[in-house]
Amino acid sequence: MAYIEDERDLVPADELHLGEDVGEEVEIFAKFLDECVIARGSAPEQRARIFKLVDHYYGYAREVADVLRERVRLARLARGSSGESTASSQNNIGSNRNTNTLTGRRAGLRSGLRSGGGMDIDNRAALQRQDDAGSDDDDTAASAQRWEEEAQTWDLLRRLLPLRYRDRSTAAATTTGPGSAGVSIRRSGGADKPPQSRREYWADFVLSEPKARERKTILEWLQSSASSSGPEIDEVVQELQRNAERGEILAHGWLHTRGAIKQHKRLLATSEPLDPNSPDVRDSNLDAPHRLVTQLDPDVVTRQGLVGRKLAPQDAFFEQAIWLGCYELLRRGKSMTDIRDWCVERTEVWRAASISALPLANDDVAGEDDDAPEFDCLATVLWRRMCYRLSQEGSASQHERAVYGILSGDLASVEAVGASWDDMAFAKYNAELRAQFDAYLIRQADSAAVHSLLILHGDVPVGYASDATSSSPRHAHPSTSAPSSAAPSSFLRDRDGRARSSKAVANTPAKALQAAMIDEKLDSFLFQQGLLLAEYANATQPSKLIPKYDTTTTPTTAIDGKFIEPTDCHGLRILAHVLIVVSALDKLDGKGKDVAALGPLARRHQTEEHAVASYISFLRLARLEELIPLYASKLMGDRCYTNMALNLIHIEERDVQQRLLLLMRKLGLDPVKFVKTLPQLFLADVTEAEAEAEADEGAGNAKPACTEFSMLQNSAPTLKFGRLIKTGLFGTAADLPGDADGVLLVDKADELLIRSMEWMMLVDGLALETCDFGVRIYKYFLRNAHLTAARILASRVTCSEIIRHKTRFGRDLPEEPDPSWWDDVFGPPSRLTAEDDDDMAMAMDDDVPTDVSKGQVAAHARPLFELECLVNALDCLETTAMMAHMMINEAPDPARDRNIAGNIDDNAKYISGFMKPLLKDWLLHSVDDNPDYTLLRASYLPQVVIGYASTLQFAGTTSSRDYLLECMELAAVVAAPDNSDVAGVLVSTGHMKELVESFASCSKALAIWTSDMKKGPGSSSKKNREMGWSRELWSVKQ
Repeated sequence: MAYIEDERDLVPADELHLGEDVGEEVEIFAKFLDECVIARGSAPEQRARIFKLVDHYYGYAREVADVLRERVRLARLARGSSGESTASSQNNIGSNRNTNTLTGRRAGLRSGLRSGGGMDIDNRAALQRQDDAGSDDDDTAASAQRWEEEAQTWDLLRRLLPLRYRDRSTAAATTTGPGSAGVSIRRSGGADKPPQSRREYWADFVLSEPKARERKTILEWLQSSASSSGPEIDEVVQELQRNAERGEILAHGWLHTRGAIKQHKRLLATSEPLDPNSPDVRDSNLDAPHRLVTQLDPDVVTRQGLVGRKLAPQDAFFEQAIWLGCYELLRRGKSMTDIRDWCVERTEVWRAASISALPLANDDVAGEDDDAPEFDCLATVLWRRMCYRLSQEGSASQHERAVYGILSGDLASVEAVGASWDDMAFAKYNAELRAQFDAYLIRQADSAAVHSLLILHGDVPVGYASDATSSSPRHAHPSTSAPSSAAPSSFLRDRDGRARSSKAVANTPAKALQAAMIDEKLDSFLFQQGLLLAEYANATQPSKLIPKYDTTTTPTTAIDGKFIEPTDCHGLRILAHVLIVVSALDKLDGKGKDVAALGPLARRHQTEEHAVASYISFLRLARLEELIPLYASKLMGDRCYTNMALNLIHIEERDVQQRLLLLMRKLGLDPVKFVKTLPQLFLADVTEAEAEAEADEGAGNAKPACTEFSMLQNSAPTLKFGRLIKTGLFGTAADLPGDADGVLLVDKADELLIRSMEWMMLVDGLALETCDFGVRIYKYFLRNAHLTAARILASRVTCSEIIRHKTRFGRDLPEEPDPSWWDDVFGPPSRLTAEDDDDMAMAMDDDVPTDVSKGQVAAHARPLFELECLVNALDCLETTAMMAHMMINEAPDPARDRNIAGNIDDNAKYISGFMKPLLKDWLLHSVDDNPDYTLLRASYLPQVVIGYASTLQFAGTTSSRDYLLECMELAAVVAAPDNSDVAGVLVSTGHMKELVESFASCSKALAIWTSDMKKGPGSSSKKNREMGWSRELWSVKQ
C-alpha cells in the first residue's frame, strides 16, 4: 500500500532539515520535565520542583556554553589568531572569523594567480582545509553564542521566578535565591532593632522597598551575564595597555609624564611642585609637542585640563585602561575585594576607596566596612551627589564618567559607553536602584540636614521617571521620593529609543524574550510570537496544528527580528519550556488558565500555546514521537488530544503505539479520549472537504461518486463467462511510470481514517463506538467510490476482530473466521427493536460485559458487518474479472486452465458466503435511518448481484456444474416473496432486465455443459441432493 502523496511531500522543502538538526538537549530537557511533572506533594513542594527544573535547564545550558566557548578559543589559537583577535572574538563570540587572517589568505591566493598560477595543488588544498576549518569555527562560534544567550535566559528566569511566585505564607521570611549565594536578606539585629551598619541598611532597604528586591535581582543577573560571557578584563584593556608603551609594568602610575616632570625639575634644579603658569614651564620642552600636566595628583587632569594640559599620550592610554578596567569590574558585579586587589596591583588604591562608598548590588562577600557600626546615611547621600558631579565632568574620559555614573545612578554617562542591550538595561536598572536607595536613605536621615543638603545640590537628580516616554532625570526636592515602584520598567519600549548600534542587538529573539520576562509582559510576547507562528503555518493552507485563533490581529512586529523564526527549533524549545514553567506556576497560584474560565480570552491563550504546538511538530519531524505526549499534555483543553492525533497518526508500529498509550496514562491523559479523537478529527476533515466540493459544483449538480459506479461491461452475457466484469475495480499503481509492483493506491485522507480505526483497536472496550466509526468510514469510502480504501479497511480492521477483542462473547472467534461467524455469535439477522434488545440482553446476561449488552453490539455491528461483506464481495468479483480476462486474452493452456478452475472454485465459495447478508435485508437493520444506506443499496447491490450470477456461471462452466444450479437457485431467492427488498432495488434502478438476461445465459450453459472438470460427468454432490437439485432436469436428450 502507498500514498498517492508521500508524507514528506507535505512538509515544505525548507523544513525537511529540521528533524536532522537535533542534539541531545531535546531529550535531556524532556527528561528533566518528565521528572518534574509528577503532580504529588503540597503546593510549596511542587513549586520547589519547578524552581529546581529551571535550575537544571540553566546548569545544562551553562555547561554547554562554557564548553563551546573554550572550543572556540582553542580553535582560534590553533589557527594562529593573535591575542587581540582572540579577545575580540570572545567579546563578540558570534562574529565572523578573523578578518586579517582571511584577508591574508585571499591576498596570498591573488598573488599566486598573478604570478602565473605558481600555487600548487597542495597549497590550494591547504587553503581549502583552512576555509573549511574557518567555516566550522564560525558554526561553533554561532552555537556558543546561542547557548550563551540561552544560559542567560534560564539564569534570569531562575532568579525572577522565586520572587514572583514565592509562597505567600512565607513571603516575609528569609529569601535565598541565585543572586544571594545562599545569604539571607534579613537584618541581623532583628525586625525591631533599627539598622546600624551599611549592610543592615541595605538589607532593610531591599526588604522594605517595593520592587527593590526585583531590581536588585535583575541588576545581579546583568552583572553575572557580563562576567560569564565577556573576555577577561586584562584582555579587554590589552590594546590600551599596549599603546601605553610600558611593557608588562602595571604599577607606578604615569611613567612617561613623571619622567618628563623629573627631567624638567633637574633642569631647573628644583624640588618644588611646578607651577603651570610659570614662564620656565611655558617656555620649556615640557610643553613640546604636548602641553603636559605639571603635577601628578589624581585630580591634576581635571584641574589643569581646563587650561589645555594633558598627560603624555602613553599615560593617557594607561589612564583609559585603568578606568575601563574599573568600569568592567563594576559592570560585572565584582566584589569589593576583587576591585581592591585589581587597583592595588596597579598602585591605584584610591580608586577602590572611591568606589567603596556605596554598596554594590552583587557584593555578597562584603568587607569590614559593610559591618562597621554607626553608618552615616547623610554622608552616603552626599557622596552619591559628588559622584554624580564627577560623572558630568566634561574633561574626564568616557569610562571615568561611566564609573561615577554607575556609583551615582546616572543614566546618560553609563549609556554613553554601552555597546549592547545588556549594557543599556544595566544602566537603567542601576539608575533606578541607586535612586530608590538614595530616597530610602533620605527618609532615614535627619530631615533638617537633608533639607540643607538638597538646597545645596538641588540640581542633582534623585530619581528617574519610570514612564517609558521619558528617561529624563527628576531633580531634587525635599519631598522627592524614588521612582514609582508599582509601574513596570517598560524596557520593551524603552530600548526602541536607544542608539542604532544597540537597537540591532536588542531586537534579537533572546533579548526580546528576556525583556518580556523583566517587564512581566511574557503573555504579550508569547501572543505576538503565536501570531507569527500561525501566520507562517497558514500561509498556503489552513493548519489544524497551529490554527489562526485570532484573525483580527496581525503580527505587525514579525519582521523586526524580535521573535523566533518558525523554523528555529532551538528557539522554539526554549520558548516552549518557558511557557510550560510559567503556566505550571500560574496554576499553583490559582491563576491557571482553563477554556471555560477564560471565555473570550481562551483564544488568546491558545495562540500563546502555539510555541508548544510548534515544538511538538518539530519533535515529530525529528522522529521523537515518544516525547510528544509529554508536551501535548501541557496544551489547554481538547487541543491536547487533537495535537497528539495529528502528530502521532503516522505511526504504524503496534509496539510503539502501545508504548505511547501507556505514556499517556502515566501523564494523566485519557487514552480512550485520544483514540476517539482520531476518527472524529479525520472524519470531520473529509466531511468538510466534501461540503466544499459540493459547494464548488453547486447544490443541484453535486452527485456522489457512487452513483457513477459501473463494474459490468456493456455487452451481452456470454455462454462461458456470463456478463463480463470490468477489471481494475480496485486501482493499483501498476500503471504508474516506474512502478510495476501492483501496490494499492490510497489517498492520504483515507489512510488516516484507516489508521484511526487501528488505534481504536488498542484500547479495551469502545465496542459500540468502534463499530459506529467503522460504519461512518465505510459509508464515506463507498459513497465516494474509494473502493481501494474500503478494501484495505476490510483487511486491516475486520468486524470479527472488533467483536473478538472488545467483547467477552467474541473471544472464542478464530483469527480468520469464515463469513458464517455472524450467525454463530448473534444468530440469524432480524430487525432489532428496543424490546428485542432488552430481551436479548436479559437472555444472555451471563455472557456480556456490564457496560454493553450483546443486543446493543449486534445492533451497532450489523451495518459494519454488512458493509464489510459488500467490500469482500467486490474483491471476489475483481478476482472473477481478472481470471476471465486472462482466459479470454491468452492462448489456451491446459495447465493454466486447471489452475484457474481451482481458483474460480475457491472464489465462488468465498463470494457465496459474503453474498448471503447482501441478499436479505442488506443495510435495512441499523440503529439509525441514514439516507446513505438507500444510496449505497441503489448504487452497489444490483450490479453486485449480477456480478455474483456471472461468477457462479463462470465457475459452473470452468469448475463444477453445481455452480450453475446455484445460480438458478439465486433466481429463486431474488424472486421469493419474503425477499422483495432485492427485487425492489433491481426494479427501481432498472437492472432487473440485465439480471434476467444473466439467468437466461446461465440456464443455457447448464443445458449445454454436461461435464465437470472437477468431478467428471454424471457425478452428483451431497448439496444437490439436499437442495433437490437435479442436473438431469437440464440435460438435453438427443
